[in-house]
Amino acid sequence: MSGSEFGLIQSYFSIPGQSLLAQQDHPDIIQGIGDDCAILSPPADQHLLVSIDTLISGVHFPAQTSPQAVAHKALAVNLSDLAAMGAKPAWFTLALTLPDNNQNWLELFSQSLFKLASEYQIPLIGGDTTRGDLAVTIQIAGYVPPDSALKRSGAQAGDIIALTGALGAAAIGLDIALEQNRAHYQCLSQTRKKAAQLALNYPCPRIREGMIIRQYAHSALDISDGLLADLGHILSASEVGADVFLEYLPLSETLACLKPEQQWEKALTGGDDYELCFTLSEDKWQALKHAYPHFTAIGHITKSRKLRCLTADGKLFELQNRGYNHFD
Repeated sequence: MSGSEFGLIQSYFSIPGQSLLAQQDHPDIIQGIGDDCAILSPPADQHLLVSIDTLISGVHFPAQTSPQAVAHKALAVNLSDLAAMGAKPAWFTLALTLPDNNQNWLELFSQSLFKLASEYQIPLIGGDTTRGDLAVTIQIAGYVPPDSALKRSGAQAGDIIALTGALGAAAIGLDIALEQNRAHYQCLSQTRKKAAQLALNYPCPRIREGMIIRQYAHSALDISDGLLADLGHILSASEVGADVFLEYLPLSETLACLKPEQQWEKALTGGDDYELCFTLSEDKWQALKHAYPHFTAIGHITKSRKLRCLTADGKLFELQNRGYNHFD
């Protein structure tokens, strides 16, 4: 790998269109790919937000996942972190660990990566390549106006808890990819099975929604490890509790093979949804809901410091699994 590293970068990641994009639309980028460091000049009237995620073969995606899906998801999950804080994408770096110099794999990977990058107008400004087990690390940056970034720590008792979209499809997609829990998807049409696999491999970062929500919300995050696990981060940071009403959960149609209790569990703990979960006051919710009716309220914030999931008749729904944990 070391002997061909610079040729690999030149062939697959120094894309002329990306350089032009950086020069024309990103005056904050003084120097991108081509030196030991990128040179940046963030605007004085914006706060810089930075995040980083690593995806490892066999951990974050099945080993047989296509290079197109790996590339898309690696960038999409980082864009989702920006969306969760209401940020506008600025630029990203890529560290790619490869078992070998597979030109066909690299071609498909880079094409998919730049397709998504172009959609969100975010250029690649640098990175690294090395040999080893397949892993993709992306560091991403975005901008928000001062003191407008959404955080996990702002939830207030009485806030509405809301979601940008449906839950559970990616969890069914994972079952299909791993050929496990066949009863979870055996009754689905081929169209719905494909939708579940697309949800797993090609998540849609809610950048536009995040920039809208930041004008209304007290707190927010994206759902990567499951709604309960991620909502728990808001509750912990804000020192509050929550009641989630199961009858209001926006459930994906790909959960149709499951009983209601199984659907709730899949939606609450499945993970990889990359929808935004946010909290806001009742009056702000009414204003937001009027403008964006596809958002869904699922509960409210309480003072209790407990997270409760309640059925339509008010009974407590208990779960053994609360979502994905890397170190379980």
